[in-house]
Amino acid sequence: MIELILRLTPPLTLLLAVLLLLRPWVLEHFGARFQYGLWLCVPVLLLALLIPVASPVGNSAMETYRVTLGELSHGASKTDWLSAAYIAGLLIALAVIGLSLLRLTKLIRLAKPAVDTKSTGARLLTSSKTEGPFVFGVFRPTVVLPDCFETRFSDKDQQLILAHELSHWRRGDLHCNLLALALLCLCWFNPLCLLAYRRFRQDQEMACDADVTIELSQADRIAYGRALIGNAATVARSWQPLSHHYGDKHTMKQRIMQLKHSKGFSAASLLTPLALVAALGIWAQAPAMAGDSKDLSKLVVAIEPKYPINAAKEGVEGYVQARFDIDAKGAVSNVVIIKSEPEGVFDQVSIDALNQWQYEPKASKGVEVQLDYTLAPAAPSSQTSADDERERLSVLPHNEAK
Repeated sequence: MIELILRLTPPLTLLLAVLLLLRPWVLEHFGARFQYGLWLCVPVLLLALLIPVASPVGNSAMETYRVTLGELSHGASKTDWLSAAYIAGLLIALAVIGLSLLRLTKLIRLAKPAVDTKSTGARLLTSSKTEGPFVFGVFRPTVVLPDCFETRFSDKDQQLILAHELSHWRRGDLHCNLLALALLCLCWFNPLCLLAYRRFRQDQEMACDADVTIELSQADRIAYGRALIGNAATVARSWQPLSHHYGDKHTMKQRIMQLKHSKGFSAASLLTPLALVAALGIWAQAPAMAGDSKDLSKLVVAIEPKYPINAAKEGVEGYVQARFDIDAKGAVSNVVIIKSEPEGVFDQVSIDALNQWQYEPKASKGVEVQLDYTLAPAAPSSQTSADDERERLSVLPHNEAK
């Protein structure tokens, strides 16, 4: 997985940098709702980079290499410290999210039902553990209110606050937060992802403000702003990543300014940037043309993978299909496992070996190879799944290495 994350990190970082740099200009000229919609570029780019692109004949090949048992006296493969560090960071990030969810579960369990006189259709709770209203829920909205909610705000302000919270749920903001948190956990090592997540949540609040106030009168907008200011000094005692806290003192000034400069919004206007990002993502993963030649770079040095000792002792055979790029100097990079059987048994030794392969100096992208692991030279009839895969790609050049 670490190879895939490293392959996706450069384009993702570039996109986030562009979105963050353009954010002030977009907010000023297009408004908060358009800016919030632009964050869709992130999943669109990742999907475009992950969707396999069919390679034309001559630009990529499924070459088959036979790897025999070799010596079993070699020691075990060296520990992949990079993968270990990444997994450790991922577990810590997941633990932080898990603890916050446990605190939220406890808060909701101890909260008391509120008297619902406003016919909101949502579950209303009151709690002394929160200083500001927030909404939570995946299948049904639950709004948690502070104990002093009814005495602190007027009836009009209460209606506007509840409208804001329920708008978050109807718009699917909480579900978007699930996806954003998943990406943040996977990219925990990238500080730009954390900054982008914070700006994403701020844009989410401002976009929700715009949706709630778009059809309100001037007097109601003033009341809405008064409700924002009334919550400006409140901060949740325990931050909940999946819920929406009404008060955010760090962005309150910007939210008030956006209320004064609300702009129209058309979902169709987002199609251009989204389509552009998708096209760039697909183009970035399309096989590169090396001039007018249709020939692949010639393999010069093929390091034989070390047959895993445990697999050899247990008589396990299999294959690995991998995709990688070749730079102008003939070095291999961006090795990604496409398919392996048995899964995970031969993956790491294949990656370690492929990273040492050397081709003639000629840039190529999306080169695919298959490594068949057999204990003794034999017909590949037992490798049914591998044969089927090769037949599917039989239109591509097929080479055999000794």
